[in-house]
Amino acid sequence: MEINAIGILGANAAGTALAEIFLKHGYQVRIYDVFKDSLEIALAKINWSLSREGKESLMPNIEGIQDLFKFKGADIIIEAEAGELDERRQLFFKLKDFMEPGCVIAASCAVQPLKVLMEGSELPKDRTVGFNFARPVRENALVELVRLDATREECLEAALNLLRKIGKTPVLVKDNPGQIVGRLFRPFVLSAFKLLEAGKGYPHEIDAAFREVGQLPAGPFEAVDFMGLDADYKAAQSIYEALGRPERLAPSAMELRLVQYGQLGRKSTIGFYIYEEGRIVGENPILSNIVKYLGLKKVPKEEIFSDLLRPVIEEARILAAEIMASEYDVETAMKLAMAWPKGPFAYARDLEPLFVKKQVSEFEKLDSY
Repeated sequence: MEINAIGILGANAAGTALAEIFLKHGYQVRIYDVFKDSLEIALAKINWSLSREGKESLMPNIEGIQDLFKFKGADIIIEAEAGELDERRQLFFKLKDFMEPGCVIAASCAVQPLKVLMEGSELPKDRTVGFNFARPVRENALVELVRLDATREECLEAALNLLRKIGKTPVLVKDNPGQIVGRLFRPFVLSAFKLLEAGKGYPHEIDAAFREVGQLPAGPFEAVDFMGLDADYKAAQSIYEALGRPERLAPSAMELRLVQYGQLGRKSTIGFYIYEEGRIVGENPILSNIVKYLGLKKVPKEEIFSDLLRPVIEEARILAAEIMASEYDVETAMKLAMAWPKGPFAYARDLEPLFVKKQVSEFEKLDSY
């Protein structure tokens, strides 16, 4: 089974990026959105990008559509980003009359498992897979690919080949809340929040320690500001509920307060940091009103690194056992998504002495100050 004609649901940032990628690799693309303005903006962005690269001749290969019947003839239809569950189900219900018998459906499956969408929908189980493109879509090679028990082998192979042809690295994942990256991002960020609340430095100190010890591109506060605190908190809540409310993954009250204040990270110009033109120019001054012991202690950078990564390693082991994922797949997903030089298991082996839990004395408890 070969895929040549691509349908994309959603002219948002992810859908626009995907449309451009497929165009550049020689595919015929139709991109759908209910809002005409969104379509026009998406096509203008793509035209601008192609023109700057001298590839404007590819523009006739893309069409913006607002009628689902124009997806007739598509070999695959890709949902660019998951919205509200009921709206997604309604859209796929309307779409079913216009899908060719061999058309593959690639539903978005980041935080919410694919099986939740399938319940109460009429999507063809034998031709449905889940795609989770790591952000930013253009630059990041990772795609978490979820298959259902009923997914036909030729449909899975067609999806794998398509992703490889556009330069992506697909990692097969057994369907679960957050897949691999979203699930492991939770303890990474939550451990950073706990460090802050334990007085073990300011956000910039914690980020700097993590970057320096692990030779990493970004710390947890930089990462969550980039993602958006509102999106991160929503993901935290969804994964926490879906997994039966385990205490170790409980959402942070501190993050919720920042979201309630509208301080959402880089997109709102203030989160844990203050931003100008996308650059960090300061640290949020209200953190001292939210975090009781902010910056109280000075601790070794190696301790900060281990306190951040230890919960990720522990969660990676739990996840691998739950979904029968190989260590290689977990390592690949995290390295690509986070731009880490090593995955959590490799850090656990290579820096093993750092991850030995130390005994906490009474003198280290904050309330004894």
